Amino acid sequence: MLGVLLLGLCSFAAHANDKDEKERKQQQTEKKLSQVQAQIKKKHAQISKQTTEQGKIEKALKQTDLQIGQTAKSLRETRAKLADVKLKLKTLESKKVELEEEKSQQLEVLSAQVKSAYQVGHHDYLMMLLNQESPGKLERVLSYYQYLNKARVGIVESLKATITELDAIKLELDGRREQLAELLTEQLTQETELNTYKQKQKKALARLKKVLHDESRKLARLKESETALTETINELAEAIAQLPTVVELTGLAKYMGKLAWPAEGKVRQLFGKRKRGPLRWKGNRIDTKLGSAVNAIHAGQVIFSDWMKGVGLVMVIDHGEGYMSLYGHNQTLLKDVGEMVEPGEPIALVGQSGGQNFPNLYFEIRHKGKPVDPKKWCRSY
Repeated sequence: MLGVLLLGLCSFAAHANDKDEKERKQQQTEKKLSQVQAQIKKKHAQISKQTTEQGKIEKALKQTDLQIGQTAKSLRETRAKLADVKLKLKTLESKKVELEEEKSQQLEVLSAQVKSAYQVGHHDYLMMLLNQESPGKLERVLSYYQYLNKARVGIVESLKATITELDAIKLELDGRREQLAELLTEQLTQETELNTYKQKQKKALARLKKVLHDESRKLARLKESETALTETINELAEAIAQLPTVVELTGLAKYMGKLAWPAEGKVRQLFGKRKRGPLRWKGNRIDTKLGSAVNAIHAGQVIFSDWMKGVGLVMVIDHGEGYMSLYGHNQTLLKDVGEMVEPGEPIALVGQSGGQNFPNLYFEIRHKGKPVDPKKWCRSY
């Protein structure tokens, strides 16, 4: 028996150590990825340090994209809180009605018991003895009298408990209604801010379009953005190779033609087609509604979640075995570097960051740094 107990304790200790080790590795991974992201961000900031009109516009566009991203994320969280409060209010209202009915029923029962006690007679024990009623009858009356007393005490206690719970429910309802009013005000403020930032974004885009009036400037901007993105992917790949294994990621090889597209909308099959000059598309574009969900195509770990010139607010997910997926032009990013994601889990909201004239999602799949055709991996609608 002692041996079994010791074995169990050893097993528990081993499990606890494994859990601690896993958490330590996860923290180490998140720290390393955050450092890599900060280095990439600093590097791109140096490259983008321009005093030209275009540089100023790009800077203003970045700031607006980030403001929209933060506000949209806060708004989404507020809406989730609102939904939760409304659901709790509905539950509390139902509970209140239920308790009101219970209170009414208890009052009816108590009223009936009081009436019954009165009908038995309000004789006290002394009067019953003076009346010299028979011992048998006297005993029956006393037993019934005591029963009524006990029942009445029981229902009074139940009624008191119901009233106490009802008062607590009413108090909580008042608090929830107050919270709802505050959240509605907060939502209105955030929506106003979001619309203001969108107008600023629209003006910045118009200015950028005016500056990029000829093909050479447009091509130069695209080349700079593409080079920065490629370098980022390569740096991330190098960083991943040096990270400790927290969760075994098995890649996408087994899922060719089985993955869902990351967003609902019109998929523009652009991969491999001419973009501008010698540049070709390395991914596809999904035209869809502003603010709609962007979902992870498969399980993985977020290795980049920030703004980049040309692709705006972008997220990169490592799926293991050299496979990565990239999601660009988002309105806001819902996951941070180091976080694990599941297939179909919302990771961002569709936007038009990075200089887009309309909302869309730019989507890439890469294997060992090289772009692959997303159409071959994602199933048809």
